[in-house]
Amino acid sequence: MTELSLNGMNSPLLFRIAQPLIAIGMTALAGCSQSETMIGTSGPLTAFRTQAFLGWQIIIKNDSDAKYPALYAINGWTGLRHVPAHGTVKAGYVLGREIPGFYFADPPLRGPDYSK
Repeated sequence: MTELSLNGMNSPLLFRIAQPLIAIGMTALAGCSQSETMIGTSGPLTAFRTQAFLGWQIIIKNDSDAKYPALYAINGWTGLRHVPAHGTVKAGYVLGREIPGFYFADPPLRGPDYSK
C-alpha cells in the first residue's frame, strides 16, 4: 500500500498530473520566442521574420536618417509602408506554420523623395 503525504495526496500522482502541464507551458514559451531572421534588404531597409502566435510576423527596419517607403510582397500580396528614420514598422502577419515568402520591389523605390 502506498503512503499518503501530509496533504492527503499521493506525491507520484501529483507529479504525473503536473508533468504534462509543465511541458505544455514550456512549449508555449518556446513557440512565442522573438528571434528575428533577416529575410531581405533594399537600400537602408531590412526585413525580418519573427515567430508569432500561430504564425509569422514580418517587420521592416530603417537604418537611415530619412523616412523611406517600402514596397514589398508577402506571399504574393503587395503592400506599401513608410518606415520612419531609424524606426520599425510591422509589414504583415501570416497565419500558419509554413514560412512565408517575402520580396522587396525590384528596382527599389528611390527613397524619401520618390513622390516628387
